[in-house]
Amino acid sequence: MDAMVAHWWSQRSDENLFMEITRRDDISGDLKAPLAARGGVSTPGYALVSAVQANSLIIHYDSAAEQIVGVSRATGERFNEPIWWVARGSYARRAGAKPGWLPGLVIALADYHPLTEPLPLAVLRQRRLALFAVRDALQAEFPGQRLYFPWIQYQDSLRTWQTYLAKCPKAVLDVLPEVKEAVDALIGQQSPTVLSRDSVEEAERQVVAAAGRPRKSHKGQGFSVDQQVKVAVETYAMNEALLHYSSLGKVTDTSRTESFDYVVEIEGVAWHVEVKGTTGDPQEILLTPNEVQHAKEYPHVALFVLSNITVSRDDQGEIATSGGESSIFRPWSLDQSLLSPIGYKYRLSGIAEVSTD
Repeated sequence: MDAMVAHWWSQRSDENLFMEITRRDDISGDLKAPLAARGGVSTPGYALVSAVQANSLIIHYDSAAEQIVGVSRATGERFNEPIWWVARGSYARRAGAKPGWLPGLVIALADYHPLTEPLPLAVLRQRRLALFAVRDALQAEFPGQRLYFPWIQYQDSLRTWQTYLAKCPKAVLDVLPEVKEAVDALIGQQSPTVLSRDSVEEAERQVVAAAGRPRKSHKGQGFSVDQQVKVAVETYAMNEALLHYSSLGKVTDTSRTESFDYVVEIEGVAWHVEVKGTTGDPQEILLTPNEVQHAKEYPHVALFVLSNITVSRDDQGEIATSGGESSIFRPWSLDQSLLSPIGYKYRLSGIAEVSTD
């Protein structure tokens, strides 16, 4: 979705409400969606994620349980990172869509407030006439514009739009007082948006991002001017490593929770795999302090490096990755003499001399 396109809510600062429609186990976690769907095309439900701004409010709908479960707030932080993803719509199921790593956009969320009681689809259907009245009034006010409304007509009732993210008009809260209660509670104790970082924290984040982990639950690798190229390289390396290790044993993705990327069961041994990708030669990689510590302590660590990855762009700016040479170290024994620090954090102590110059 082009950020320059004017949508019906563009000039309304109070129209900052969206609805996530998902089966995620970590519902209320950060918003995340692929930069493009299958075949490289853009879809509204994914593209709408880019319209979420600092202090936008997100209603969370659990499509597995078919109920609204809570609300949260966007912090203003956004990241282009590889995400583990599979489309779950009926078309995707018919096409046999399988999960994999895709270049994605992540929007950080905070201050999750669950509803006092989840609001089930059955109740939403009871209020369908009032909900569709909100939709129809909005369409009359903005003829010809896409509304991205969370619900659609289904036979003589309604169902949620089969998408990932929808735009929810503020007037919907008058129809859903249970949700409005959670929204009001969230606004009442909303923390101020932090748009700047402490210099030490920012320096630490830059090192971690370059070494392979922009945040604890996400991935990254390499100093890169072009963030989209960086993410494409990381995604490609993660998928190539997954393909390699899946032929050797059971693979478990641990990249969101641990300092390593995969656990692979090979002949009864649990190998912890670290994955790195680069467009250059396999001469050096960047590591976080946690990765170094883990490589020193755990006896069965493997390193998968995919180097010399080819990156190209077409006339529309779409990025494609191909080729690459894999270097596999199993076991990977960290040689302290080959480890070079690229930065230190120093804790200040004692009494400083104060200058008034």
